[in-house]
Amino acid sequence: MDTRQIAAVFIAGIAVFVYLAIIGMFFASIGVMIILIVGMTAYLTMIGKKIGEIPELTAKLSPNAKNIIIRNSGNTSAIQIHVAVVPLDIEYDISEIPADEEHTHSLDAMIREARVVITWKDNDGHAFSHESQISALGKGEDDFLKPMFPMFDIKK
Repeated sequence: MDTRQIAAVFIAGIAVFVYLAIIGMFFASIGVMIILIVGMTAYLTMIGKKIGEIPELTAKLSPNAKNIIIRNSGNTSAIQIHVAVVPLDIEYDISEIPADEEHTHSLDAMIREARVVITWKDNDGHAFSHESQISALGKGEDDFLKPMFPMFDIKK
């Protein structure tokens, strides 16, 4: 929605409120609620379109533990990607990863366990970051049985 559409909804809301205020305040309050709901729906639709265009990068370890795989599971490409493997002091840059694509970085030795910090930008220049735990022995972020909101202590 652009500013003209927002202004049109706002002016229509004022006109409906004035008309219904003449009839009765009860009807005017119902009209205000309907206009607020229409405005909130339009705003959330606009925000939802922006949120859908954000790249989302995650890191995982290959089965042979010699490759780090960076996957873009978002709907748009990620640019200016910087990857740092924290305890191993490995850093590298990637120019771009398109949507639903992967980039593989090979290593000299196997990794047992590490944390990968990824920073990137989207096409509009907004900066994002994500940390991923990678492990050759345990479960990584791809554990589908791990609850999103744990209610109890998770035992190892």
